[in-house]
Amino acid sequence: MLADHAARIALLTDVHVRDLMAAPRCAPLLYGVNGSDPVDLAGVEQLLLRLSALACDVPQLAEADLSPVVARPDGDRALDVRLRVLPREATDPYLCRLR
Repeated sequence: MLADHAARIALLTDVHVRDLMAAPRCAPLLYGVNGSDPVDLAGVEQLLLRLSALACDVPQLAEADLSPVVARPDGDRALDVRLRVLPREATDPYLCRLR
């Protein structure tokens, strides 16, 4: 909806997540503006922390698209999630394949 983004390198900590959430120009919408209630910030933080952990635990994860993520005062939901995982590479550098 908004042409705005922020990015950080995984593995995120809670401090990184708070900075990440505050970075976009649309960040005030998360904290409540014009009398609206703030969204479930703890839920958004957990979502980002878990996504970061997934990226570190699964090095083959090439892409994660969570769109849209609906953040509301009563909870958060990722309505559509698409992950692209690359094939696992051989771990033994001396292993060769016979043709």
